[in-house]
Amino acid sequence: MSTTTPESMSTNLATVTSIITCISASVSVISGLAILWSYRQVPHIQNYTRYLLLCLTIADIFTAYGNLISTVRWFIIGNDKEKNDTYCVAQSFITTTSTLSAFFWTTAIAIYIFSAIALRVNIAEKRTGKIMMSAIPILIPVTITVVALGSGVLGEDDYSGSGPWCWIKSDVSNNVMWKLVTGKAWEVMTYMVTLVLYILIKFSIWRENRRRGRYLRWSEADNRLRDEDAIFGISWLFLVIARIWGTLRFFKQVFDVQLPQRVADILLYLQCVGDSSQAFWNFLFFFTFDPTLRQHVCPTRCFSSGERRMESMAGDLDPD
Repeated sequence: MSTTTPESMSTNLATVTSIITCISASVSVISGLAILWSYRQVPHIQNYTRYLLLCLTIADIFTAYGNLISTVRWFIIGNDKEKNDTYCVAQSFITTTSTLSAFFWTTAIAIYIFSAIALRVNIAEKRTGKIMMSAIPILIPVTITVVALGSGVLGEDDYSGSGPWCWIKSDVSNNVMWKLVTGKAWEVMTYMVTLVLYILIKFSIWRENRRRGRYLRWSEADNRLRDEDAIFGISWLFLVIARIWGTLRFFKQVFDVQLPQRVADILLYLQCVGDSSQAFWNFLFFFTFDPTLRQHVCPTRCFSSGERRMESMAGDLDPD
């Protein structure tokens, strides 16, 4: 059983976790800006799927930025901090809103692709559908976070469910309930909904392949989709890879699971990397695996040595 208190944890781990978070968040911000740049500079990739990715990336940039400024707070004031200082509350408001928004944008991508591939209905064709797809991922997160702010629960988490950044004050009543409402319940729901939708997408394409006797290209299913959009079929996996560590720590708190201190520290380190790195994961797959983007960024075939391998990997992601 670990006897580490929040204070001793701050003394022993806060500097290391702040450095890890700072590096991860900085890389993620740069990666996110590269995605925004690519959307503006390469007209050929500008479809509704990429627009949704753009919105998701903006949310991820805000999350990374919030986590980044939390490390600045630590390096400036260290242990001399209050649970309700304005800096901490403001950072918690930013990252809570942006994280919730990212869950909704991820779900929106899954719903859009499912409707286009499986139902053959393009939500982007209808003004009402586009408004709802754009408004819900903003309005619901803002509403939830404003309620949390008004209830006075945003503040210093003392590493009970986060890294060096602020989230829900560790000493607030109904701490677990507020963490569910402001993040974890929506996160787990996103995992389940997107996984089910992408299984249905894969099944729909498999069934169509059997009927046609050949592979169905995404652009054939819907002319507003690009064949390269097939990589979006596993976008939910990037979210899981990045955030599962914090979710494990949350359930560890809920069920009072006692882990060896070394294991608990490793989970914390992984959370500090993952919770700040979602824009980087998006960049890694949606930027580097896109042949159109690679050709635009590096027309002189600087990717030639690995081009065939990367296209083969991207092809493997397409449903058979």
